[in-house]
Amino acid sequence: LKAAQAAAFSPPSLVLRAVCVMAEAVQFCCGGLAAAFAVLFLFSWSTVAPTEMALRYNFVTKTVSQEVVSDPGLKFVGPFVSLIKYPKTIQTLEYNQQHRDLLDGRTKDGLPLILGTAFQYRLLPDGLFQLYHSFENEVGDYEKIFKLMGIHIITEVATEFIAYQFFNEKQAIAAVMRNKLDVYFSKNLYATVESLQINEDDLPEAFTETILMAATSKQNITRMEKTRDAKVIEFQTARLVAQAQANVTIQQSIGEQHRIMQNGRADAAIIEAYVEAELQAYGKVHDELGLSGDKLLKYIWYDTLSGGSVSADSTQTKDIQMLFGVNPAAYISETSA
Repeated sequence: LKAAQAAAFSPPSLVLRAVCVMAEAVQFCCGGLAAAFAVLFLFSWSTVAPTEMALRYNFVTKTVSQEVVSDPGLKFVGPFVSLIKYPKTIQTLEYNQQHRDLLDGRTKDGLPLILGTAFQYRLLPDGLFQLYHSFENEVGDYEKIFKLMGIHIITEVATEFIAYQFFNEKQAIAAVMRNKLDVYFSKNLYATVESLQINEDDLPEAFTETILMAATSKQNITRMEKTRDAKVIEFQTARLVAQAQANVTIQQSIGEQHRIMQNGRADAAIIEAYVEAELQAYGKVHDELGLSGDKLLKYIWYDTLSGGSVSADSTQTKDIQMLFGVNPAAYISETSA
């Protein structure tokens, strides 16, 4: 036994054993390093959504890269590096009763004004690094700055308009507010303001009631003016129709006048020709038969009774029946034989 122990602790055996221990240690270290590298490699990847952009933050050096990561997908960022992500889409800031942050201001004419607004903004990728260094103690702190500056600018712009304009020109006021916000945000806050809405504007009740009464009166005036204009057009149309009808009546009267005149002239010509023919005929009777005075009158009378005169039809013969000494009031009927 002593001999075996002596052989085990001999110098060559000790060297061999030390070499084995060192080999095991080196193998263990290599395995540990490989595992560490695998873990580091595994955590060196990160993803960026299509609606996001990001900055690289190094935990070791405590620095942020100026390069903006805006392409979506899986990204290799390296060990000890993470991505500080920001939205690439339009975001909304609201001031309303639900968030208990309605804006308290005054109009140009001094009336108190409670405003509920909302505006939409978009962060500029080119200014993302400056935004982080200027306002970000914690990620997302820039939103507080945006909200405070929005309150200041909106309430300041509200003082440029009178209360009546808030009642009638709300859309125009919202456009002015958006322009002022966009100019300031683009220059100082590395963002653009896309749109703004005035969702609530509470003015004193007495003023609102007066404005409503004035608007109602104005509406009534406008309605009456429209009614008046419609009546004017109606009367003008009726006058034109009456004038046209009068012209038609006049033309009809003129036509009737000409018809009567033509008929009168024709009748007069006929009568004149008839009388002239009668004069010539009875003049010839007077000259040839020597009738005059009562005799000529009796001739004319009997000639007329017999159907003579100028208008008589010479082709027809008529029997003449005359009754003498009969009362003109007597009724005489003809009996058949």
